[in-house]
Amino acid sequence: MQTLNPKALADEWAKGRTRPVYYLCGEETSLKEAALKRLEALFKPETFNFSVRDAETSDMAEALDEAQTSPMLAEVRFVVLKHAEKLKKDPLKKLLAYMADPCRSACLLILADWPREKADPLPEGLTAESALVDFSPMTPPLASAYLNSKLLAGGVKTDKEALELLIDLLGTNSTILDGEAEKIMLYMHGQTRVFGPQDALALAGFSRAQDPYALSKAVQEHRPEAAAQAATGMLAAGDEPLALLAQTSKALEMMLKAKRLSASGEGQAACYQAGMSPGQYYHAAQHAASYTEEKLLRSLRRCLEAEEMLKSSSKRDPGLVVRQLIYEITGTK
Repeated sequence: MQTLNPKALADEWAKGRTRPVYYLCGEETSLKEAALKRLEALFKPETFNFSVRDAETSDMAEALDEAQTSPMLAEVRFVVLKHAEKLKKDPLKKLLAYMADPCRSACLLILADWPREKADPLPEGLTAESALVDFSPMTPPLASAYLNSKLLAGGVKTDKEALELLIDLLGTNSTILDGEAEKIMLYMHGQTRVFGPQDALALAGFSRAQDPYALSKAVQEHRPEAAAQAATGMLAAGDEPLALLAQTSKALEMMLKAKRLSASGEGQAACYQAGMSPGQYYHAAQHAASYTEEKLLRSLRRCLEAEEMLKSSSKRDPGLVVRQLIYEITGTK
């Protein structure tokens, strides 16, 4: 089995190469969907050589029979199996058996976002000629480049400071960034100027008197009322609940890094190891004193659980989920 990143996958397909099985795993659902669209654009498979199935509701034997059927008037038949993390024991067993000896004239694409509390059995089932494609969350620099490419494709130029501000406010989730890119392109329609930091704040609903980092500061300073007020204001302004989660988890991660590095005695170089400016590191270390390491770790786990809840088919009110979580983090020990 070979492990690829999304760019390596795109490069491989651009050369006309496919593998018997690709396992597209990780949390970046939007990027996985974009990869499927790219595959269709590059290979242009006929309808009878291309099918998309839901693993939870489809008959697995039927799906695998299709993969083992010779393609019609083409070299490769493409079968896409989504939501493989929802497979029951018997269909999962059938899928693993196929993965061990896949049909060479087919390209089976398996998409899954396995829950963190469960072991993922699919990577071990991949053969040497198959590939795992890692769609893990983007780093801030990659997210900034991703958003910039979306905006440039829409005819919008922006500067580095505005991009960094947007990533700070929104997080790195591609689905959120796609939505924000569309908003920015509408906002900048007919204008030839560069999209700057003030535009980013205005589009996010912040006036010049407002602080876009109010939520992050309130979380770090352990102020429940201020955190609740900031969260309510952001949700009322139309901010995505996932963006609030991203700000909250980032504030917690900064404090956890600062607390651990301060305890290790790294000295002045600690801020650069943490990926922060000296000022950011100083304040994160100072505020981390209000939290135990156990509380920070528990809060980060709760952020992950809330993110999975919001991305699932749960009927819970997203805004309520986020507000309850923020109170749990800042208002309890």
